[in-house]
Amino acid sequence: MADAVTDFAGSMPFVYVHIVWFALWILLGVEPFPFGLLTMIVSLEAIFLSAFVLISQNRADEKRHVIADHQWELVQLLEKQNEELLATSRQLLTLA
Repeated sequence: MADAVTDFAGSMPFVYVHIVWFALWILLGVEPFPFGLLTMIVSLEAIFLSAFVLISQNRADEKRHVIADHQWELVQLLEKQNEELLATSRQLLTLA
């Protein structure tokens, strides 16, 4: 869910929705200036959005960590194979 919220919050439709929302709020006179209720709603939205972004980043970091661990194992395996190939090459050279 956090990834979906973060994806939408980082998109232009999110910006357009807010432009329309703020314009309607002000033009329809939902509340008088200085828009205390609107400010509170936007502040709460910012709090929740920041939490969703952090959750999404933590999930992405976990995925990157798993990939990095797998890549390290692959590097170690390739290093072992290279050492075996070098040893085999040296043995062949001594036989020649």
